[in-house]
Amino acid sequence: QKQPSLPGGCGLSPNPKTLPLLSPPSRRPPPLASRPHFPARPRTLAKPAAAAAAMITGGQSYVSAPPAFSADGRFLLVCSGRSVSVFSTSTGMLVSELEGHEGDVTAVVVVPPQSSAAAAAKLATHCWTAGLDGFLIYWDFATAELVRKVKVDAPVHSMVIPNISKKLKVTEVYAPFAFVSVEALSNKAIQDKAKGKPVAKKKELWGQLRIYDLWKGCQVGSELAQTRKPEKIVVSCSGEFLGIANKRHLYIWSIPTKDFNHDNIRKIKLGHTKKLSTLAFHPSERIVAGGDATGRILIWRGFGKAKFSGTHCAKSQVDEERDGVRGKDDAGTCTTWHWHSSGVNFLKFSSDGAYLLSGGMEGVIVVWQLDTGKRRYKPRLGSPLLFFVDSPDSSISCVSCTNNQVHLLNMPNMEVLKTVSGIKMPIASGDLSRRDVCGFDSTNGLVAIPTQDYCIQFYNLFENTEVSEVQVCERNFQPVDDITMYISLVSLSIGGNLMCTVEVKLPEEELGGLVTLKFWNQGSRAGQFHLSTVIYEPHSDAGISAVAFHPGKNMAVSSSFGCNFKVCMSYQLCG
Repeated sequence: QKQPSLPGGCGLSPNPKTLPLLSPPSRRPPPLASRPHFPARPRTLAKPAAAAAAMITGGQSYVSAPPAFSADGRFLLVCSGRSVSVFSTSTGMLVSELEGHEGDVTAVVVVPPQSSAAAAAKLATHCWTAGLDGFLIYWDFATAELVRKVKVDAPVHSMVIPNISKKLKVTEVYAPFAFVSVEALSNKAIQDKAKGKPVAKKKELWGQLRIYDLWKGCQVGSELAQTRKPEKIVVSCSGEFLGIANKRHLYIWSIPTKDFNHDNIRKIKLGHTKKLSTLAFHPSERIVAGGDATGRILIWRGFGKAKFSGTHCAKSQVDEERDGVRGKDDAGTCTTWHWHSSGVNFLKFSSDGAYLLSGGMEGVIVVWQLDTGKRRYKPRLGSPLLFFVDSPDSSISCVSCTNNQVHLLNMPNMEVLKTVSGIKMPIASGDLSRRDVCGFDSTNGLVAIPTQDYCIQFYNLFENTEVSEVQVCERNFQPVDDITMYISLVSLSIGGNLMCTVEVKLPEEELGGLVTLKFWNQGSRAGQFHLSTVIYEPHSDAGISAVAFHPGKNMAVSSSFGCNFKVCMSYQLCG
């Protein structure tokens, strides 16, 4: 069994010999509007030319890019490999998929609400997606229908569509513009190649910010910027500003929202002493927040007063009125906050602008009061945080975590309502030997995966969804802590009614390590287990290399790295 580590997927491909050859349905789910309850995703089968056995794949990453809510907040659109998965926010269940990209999907943007009620109703279920295949695709996600494609001719890593438009003279249709971050040849590389000069591979591909007229399907003007690699683009709620974090600077552009003309776009940059990782714009005031790689948060107030307003009043301000602002940066003041112990992964202002939310490696959402800098916390979510997205429905938001989970949160108390779970990644450490430690329940088509937070995750291979989690160790998982314990092995009986797990506690200072073998009995349904027997150090100081169950008896055999094996009958160690 292989577990690829590509950006768009972390799925497991089951061995056809260990699973029954089931034939999942091949019919596409009906449109969203035509059914009140939706079945799980149909699985696709691919038959190799030289083999008759079927192979299924699944477990794509749900956290490779920020998700997006539908205009009414009823659905959550999640990038998942080469498709976009549409989930119901009320049930957390998959309702349909948008399939059309030939590369990983890197962005999904729901069409911004239009000023006219008729246009808003017509486009309420439309979205744009971008992918590494170099295409922007327009969808009606209510019917999973691909409406049109725009060719970019370069892998797209990020995309935003500000709420701006330009009225066409012929019809009463507004044409949206997309700002994309692509990976393309740098201008110098193009010139050197044209002259026949050799170009170093490192210097060939650069990040570029481009504008595309989505109605005409073509690029507008030249690129806005070139960066060493493609950067994530962030846009303000009004669409008036967009920015990127590039090395030690924030680059911010002022976009004309009325009668859009790319020639009228203006740019400023704000500097810092550390590498900046993310940014966010205030919903109504000229305030921008930036997070850096050391955990600091910087708040620039009154940015762009000189260049964006067309006046020079800010340049005449005395230094005392520009507290914290570096050099000639175009901002009024700059304030620094610090709580995170490592890099800040996301920043997000509340809809009223009174609070700033931040998240990172600690797995905690920190809520900062903008006026005072006071903070409160959402308790640990069990995994480092990546993205925070709010919904048009102010009562719901979502947060994406590195353990391949997207939590739907009830606002403002941030209680977890539902969770969209993909296959979780096992513990990752260069000090631990990597082996195939997953188990398979061939009767029910489940894979059992040890996770970082000391659980066994049961994942349905045919429906591509999480079934359950079994807590193996009663210990709080802290993402920032050093690894002191991990699950080294999980094994299931052929019928799936028995399970054993092996957990290893690593030596610490003067304390030795500990190997624990646990047996579990199945509960009332598949994937549900309760603890039956615990055996400490079954092979003395040697670690356990494998465990196998007898196909017809209450018997299990464990082998060790000490070159011996032991037989367990009725869960009592016989020696």
